Amino acid sequence: MKKINFIFALFTFLTFQAQAISGTVISKDDNQPIPFAKIGIVNSSYGIQAGEDGKFQIKLDNVAKDKVVIVDVPGYKQFRSSVEDFVKQNPHNIYLYEKVTNIQEVFIAPKNYKEKNLGVNSKSKSIMFTPNMEKGNAVVEETAVEFSSNKKLKINKININFSRFESTTPIKVRYTIYDEKDGKPNNLILDNDIIATIGKDQLQDSTFSLDLKKEKIWLEGKFFVGIQFIGDSNGKVALSGALLRSGYYRSFYGAWQKIGMAAPAINIDVTVRK
Repeated sequence: MKKINFIFALFTFLTFQAQAISGTVISKDDNQPIPFAKIGIVNSSYGIQAGEDGKFQIKLDNVAKDKVVIVDVPGYKQFRSSVEDFVKQNPHNIYLYEKVTNIQEVFIAPKNYKEKNLGVNSKSKSIMFTPNMEKGNAVVEETAVEFSSNKKLKINKININFSRFESTTPIKVRYTIYDEKDGKPNNLILDNDIIATIGKDQLQDSTFSLDLKKEKIWLEGKFFVGIQFIGDSNGKVALSGALLRSGYYRSFYGAWQKIGMAAPAINIDVTVRK
Protein backbone atom coordinates (compact mmCIF):
# COMPACT_ATOMS: atom_id res chain seq x y z
CA MET A 1 0.00 0.00 0.00
CA LYS A 2 1.24 3.45 -0.84
CA LYS A 3 2.38 5.32 2.26
CA ILE A 4 0.54 8.49 3.22
CA ASN A 5 2.72 10.83 5.28
CA PHE A 6 1.16 13.80 7.06
CA ILE A 7 3.34 16.66 8.26
CA PHE A 8 1.89 18.34 11.35
CA ALA A 9 2.08 21.83 9.86
CA LEU A 10 3.54 24.08 7.20
CA PHE A 11 5.57 27.06 8.25
CA THR A 12 6.61 30.43 6.92
CA PHE A 13 10.06 31.32 8.15
CA LEU A 14 11.13 34.90 8.68
CA THR A 15 14.71 36.09 8.36
CA PHE A 16 15.95 38.55 10.96
CA GLN A 17 19.16 40.51 11.05
CA ALA A 18 18.82 42.33 14.37
CA GLN A 19 19.77 41.22 17.85
CA ALA A 20 17.63 38.59 19.56
CA ILE A 21 15.92 39.12 22.89
CA SER A 22 17.29 36.53 25.32
CA GLY A 23 16.23 35.40 28.75
CA THR A 24 15.05 32.54 30.93
CA VAL A 25 11.54 31.31 31.74
CA ILE A 26 11.40 31.05 35.54
CA SER A 27 8.88 29.84 38.11
CA LYS A 28 8.27 32.86 40.35
CA ASP A 29 7.35 30.64 43.31
CA ASP A 30 10.61 28.69 43.60
CA ASN A 31 12.88 30.70 41.25
CA GLN A 32 13.61 27.58 39.18
CA PRO A 33 13.80 27.51 35.36
CA ILE A 34 10.84 26.03 33.49
CA PRO A 35 12.06 23.68 30.74
CA PHE A 36 10.81 23.72 27.14
CA ALA A 37 8.32 26.57 27.56
CA LYS A 38 6.92 27.99 24.29
CA ILE A 39 7.49 31.71 23.73
CA GLY A 40 5.43 32.89 20.78
CA ILE A 41 2.99 35.38 19.34
CA VAL A 42 -0.76 35.08 19.98
CA ASN A 43 -2.57 33.59 16.96
CA SER A 44 0.72 33.08 15.12
CA SER A 45 2.88 30.13 14.15
CA TYR A 46 6.01 32.16 14.94
CA GLY A 47 7.88 31.53 18.16
CA ILE A 48 10.71 29.71 19.88
CA GLN A 49 10.95 27.05 22.54
CA ALA A 50 13.11 27.44 25.62
CA GLY A 51 15.75 24.81 26.26
CA GLU A 52 15.79 22.32 29.12
CA ASP A 53 17.44 25.04 31.22
CA GLY A 54 14.61 27.50 30.49
CA LYS A 55 16.83 29.77 28.37
CA PHE A 56 15.61 31.24 25.07
CA GLN A 57 16.39 33.71 22.30
CA ILE A 58 13.70 35.23 20.12
CA LYS A 59 13.83 37.86 17.35
CA LEU A 60 10.86 40.20 17.20
CA ASP A 61 12.05 43.07 14.99
CA ASN A 62 9.76 42.12 12.11
CA VAL A 63 6.75 41.54 14.38
CA ALA A 64 4.24 44.38 14.77
CA LYS A 65 4.61 46.20 18.09
CA ASP A 66 0.94 45.75 18.97
CA LYS A 67 1.17 41.96 18.72
CA VAL A 68 1.19 39.99 21.98
CA VAL A 69 3.94 37.71 23.28
CA ILE A 70 2.50 34.72 25.14
CA VAL A 71 3.85 31.90 27.29
CA ASP A 72 1.30 29.27 28.35
CA VAL A 73 2.48 26.38 30.54
CA PRO A 74 0.15 23.96 32.38
CA GLY A 75 0.01 24.74 36.09
CA TYR A 76 0.99 28.39 35.61
CA LYS A 77 -0.86 31.60 34.83
CA GLN A 78 -0.39 32.82 31.27
CA PHE A 79 2.30 35.40 30.60
CA ARG A 80 1.30 38.11 28.13
CA SER A 81 3.10 41.24 27.00
CA SER A 82 2.90 43.50 23.98
CA VAL A 83 5.90 43.18 21.68
CA GLU A 84 6.54 46.88 22.21
CA ASP A 85 6.97 46.38 25.97
CA PHE A 86 8.71 43.02 25.72
CA VAL A 87 11.63 44.28 23.64
CA LYS A 88 12.41 47.12 26.06
CA GLN A 89 14.36 44.67 28.21
CA ASN A 90 17.26 42.57 27.01
CA PRO A 91 17.84 40.16 28.62
CA HIS A 92 14.17 39.70 29.47
CA ASN A 93 13.44 36.98 32.02
CA ILE A 94 9.86 35.70 32.01
CA TYR A 95 8.38 34.89 35.43
CA LEU A 96 5.39 32.57 35.60
CA TYR A 97 3.12 32.40 38.64
CA GLU A 98 1.68 29.05 39.70
CA LYS A 99 -2.08 28.59 39.53
CA VAL A 100 -3.85 27.81 42.79
CA THR A 101 -5.91 24.69 42.21
CA ASN A 102 -8.17 22.73 44.49
CA ILE A 103 -8.34 19.09 43.40
CA GLN A 104 -11.46 17.44 44.77
CA GLU A 105 -11.23 13.80 45.70
CA VAL A 106 -13.76 11.58 43.94
CA PHE A 107 -14.70 8.29 45.53
CA ILE A 108 -14.87 5.51 42.98
CA ALA A 109 -17.30 2.73 43.79
CA PRO A 110 -16.27 -0.20 41.55
CA LYS A 111 -19.85 -1.20 40.82
CA ASN A 112 -20.61 2.29 39.45
CA TYR A 113 -17.59 2.57 37.14
CA LYS A 114 -16.04 0.62 34.28
CA GLU A 115 -12.73 0.68 32.40
CA LYS A 116 -12.73 1.77 28.75
CA ASN A 117 -10.32 2.74 26.00
CA LEU A 118 -11.24 5.74 23.86
CA GLY A 119 -9.67 7.39 20.83
CA VAL A 120 -7.61 6.29 17.85
CA ASN A 121 -6.05 2.83 18.21
CA SER A 122 -4.65 2.39 14.71
CA LYS A 123 -1.24 0.75 14.32
CA SER A 124 -1.01 1.41 10.61
CA LYS A 125 2.43 1.67 9.05
CA SER A 126 1.06 3.18 5.84
CA ILE A 127 -0.67 6.23 7.37
CA MET A 128 1.79 8.26 9.41
CA PHE A 129 2.10 11.57 11.24
CA THR A 130 5.70 12.75 11.18
CA PRO A 131 7.01 15.57 13.41
CA ASN A 132 9.77 17.91 12.25
CA MET A 133 12.11 16.93 15.07
CA GLU A 134 15.22 17.89 13.14
CA LYS A 135 14.15 21.55 13.47
CA GLY A 136 14.68 21.37 17.24
CA ASN A 137 13.45 24.32 19.31
CA ALA A 138 12.78 26.44 16.22
CA VAL A 139 9.66 24.40 15.46
CA VAL A 140 7.05 23.28 17.96
CA GLU A 141 4.22 21.34 16.33
CA GLU A 142 1.27 20.06 18.28
CA THR A 143 -1.33 17.54 17.26
CA ALA A 144 -4.50 16.57 19.12
CA VAL A 145 -7.50 14.26 19.02
CA GLU A 146 -11.04 15.09 20.16
CA PHE A 147 -12.82 13.07 22.85
CA SER A 148 -16.37 13.30 24.15
CA SER A 149 -18.14 11.75 27.11
CA ASN A 150 -21.56 12.53 28.52
CA LYS A 151 -20.48 10.85 31.75
CA LYS A 152 -17.71 11.83 34.13
CA LEU A 153 -14.44 10.00 33.49
CA LYS A 154 -10.93 9.83 34.89
CA ILE A 155 -7.92 9.53 32.57
CA ASN A 156 -5.64 6.71 33.71
CA LYS A 157 -3.26 6.49 30.73
CA ILE A 158 -2.51 8.28 27.48
CA ASN A 159 -1.28 5.91 24.77
CA ILE A 160 0.45 6.83 21.52
CA ASN A 161 1.10 4.26 18.78
CA PHE A 162 4.30 4.59 16.79
CA SER A 163 4.58 3.38 13.21
CA ARG A 164 8.28 4.22 13.26
CA PHE A 165 10.80 4.71 16.07
CA GLU A 166 14.38 4.96 14.92
CA SER A 167 16.37 6.83 17.53
CA THR A 168 19.51 5.87 19.42
CA THR A 169 18.62 8.35 22.18
CA PRO A 170 15.31 8.93 24.00
CA ILE A 171 12.91 11.57 22.70
CA LYS A 172 10.83 14.00 24.73
CA VAL A 173 7.07 14.44 24.39
CA ARG A 174 4.86 17.00 26.10
CA TYR A 175 1.24 16.02 26.78
CA THR A 176 -1.56 18.59 26.70
CA ILE A 177 -5.28 18.52 27.47
CA TYR A 178 -7.68 21.27 26.35
CA ASP A 179 -11.31 22.11 26.79
CA GLU A 180 -13.39 22.82 23.68
CA LYS A 181 -14.68 25.96 22.01
CA ASP A 182 -16.30 26.16 18.58
CA GLY A 183 -15.28 22.57 17.87
CA LYS A 184 -11.54 23.12 18.46
CA PRO A 185 -9.06 22.96 21.35
CA ASN A 186 -9.30 26.03 23.57
CA ASN A 187 -7.78 26.42 27.07
CA LEU A 188 -5.19 24.20 28.74
CA ILE A 189 -6.81 22.35 31.64
CA LEU A 190 -3.89 20.40 33.09
CA ASP A 191 -2.59 21.37 36.54
CA ASN A 192 0.97 20.24 35.75
CA ASP A 193 3.32 20.35 32.78
CA ILE A 194 3.66 16.69 31.77
CA ILE A 195 6.76 15.73 29.76
CA ALA A 196 7.76 12.12 29.11
CA THR A 197 11.17 10.86 27.97
CA ILE A 198 10.60 7.91 25.64
CA GLY A 199 13.12 5.29 24.61
CA LYS A 200 12.57 2.43 22.20
CA ASP A 201 12.87 -0.11 25.01
CA GLN A 202 9.80 1.47 26.66
CA LEU A 203 7.50 0.63 23.76
CA GLN A 204 5.21 -2.37 24.01
CA ASP A 205 3.92 -3.55 20.65
CA SER A 206 4.92 -0.12 19.23
CA THR A 207 2.89 1.72 21.90
CA PHE A 208 4.06 4.05 24.65
CA SER A 209 1.70 4.37 27.61
CA LEU A 210 1.94 7.23 30.09
CA ASP A 211 0.45 6.47 33.50
CA LEU A 212 -1.57 9.44 34.79
CA LYS A 213 -3.51 7.86 37.65
CA LYS A 214 -1.82 10.11 40.22
CA GLU A 215 -2.77 13.26 38.29
CA LYS A 216 -6.49 12.83 39.12
CA ILE A 217 -7.70 14.19 35.79
CA TRP A 218 -11.52 14.13 35.80
CA LEU A 219 -13.38 15.32 32.70
CA GLU A 220 -16.84 15.43 31.18
CA GLY A 221 -18.16 16.64 27.84
CA LYS A 222 -15.82 17.45 24.93
CA PHE A 223 -12.07 17.75 25.38
CA PHE A 224 -8.85 17.28 23.41
CA VAL A 225 -5.69 15.33 24.19
CA GLY A 226 -2.58 16.51 22.39
CA ILE A 227 1.16 15.87 22.16
CA GLN A 228 4.24 17.87 21.16
CA PHE A 229 7.63 16.41 20.30
CA ILE A 230 10.08 18.78 21.99
CA GLY A 231 13.81 19.40 22.13
CA ASP A 232 16.49 18.36 19.66
CA SER A 233 16.72 14.86 18.22
CA ASN A 234 18.21 13.18 15.18
CA GLY A 235 15.76 10.33 15.55
CA LYS A 236 13.22 9.38 12.90
CA VAL A 237 9.84 8.76 14.46
CA ALA A 238 6.24 8.77 13.28
CA LEU A 239 2.84 8.09 14.78
CA SER A 240 0.36 5.75 13.20
CA GLY A 241 -2.82 7.31 11.84
CA ALA A 242 -6.36 6.33 10.98
CA LEU A 243 -8.44 7.45 8.01
CA LEU A 244 -11.98 8.77 8.38
CA ARG A 245 -11.12 10.35 11.72
CA SER A 246 -10.41 14.00 12.42
CA GLY A 247 -7.24 15.25 14.05
CA TYR A 248 -6.12 18.80 14.79
CA TYR A 249 -2.75 20.52 14.58
CA ARG A 250 -1.06 23.86 15.13
CA SER A 251 2.39 25.42 15.39
CA PHE A 252 3.29 27.43 18.49
CA TYR A 253 0.25 29.59 19.32
CA GLY A 254 -1.24 29.61 15.84
CA ALA A 255 -4.85 28.77 15.09
CA TRP A 256 -5.82 25.12 15.38
CA GLN A 257 -6.42 23.48 12.00
CA LYS A 258 -8.59 20.45 11.41
CA ILE A 259 -7.13 17.47 9.58
CA GLY A 260 -10.20 16.23 7.76
CA MET A 261 -8.79 13.00 6.33
CA ALA A 262 -7.08 11.31 9.25
CA ALA A 263 -6.16 11.46 12.93
CA PRO A 264 -3.00 10.44 14.82
CA ALA A 265 -3.07 7.31 16.97
CA ILE A 266 -3.69 8.89 20.37
CA ASN A 267 -5.97 7.00 22.72
CA ILE A 268 -6.75 7.01 26.44
CA ASP A 269 -7.54 4.41 29.11
CA VAL A 270 -10.24 5.77 31.39
CA THR A 271 -12.46 4.94 34.32
CA VAL A 272 -15.99 6.09 33.47
CA ARG A 273 -19.40 5.98 35.12
CA LYS A 274 -21.61 3.17 33.87
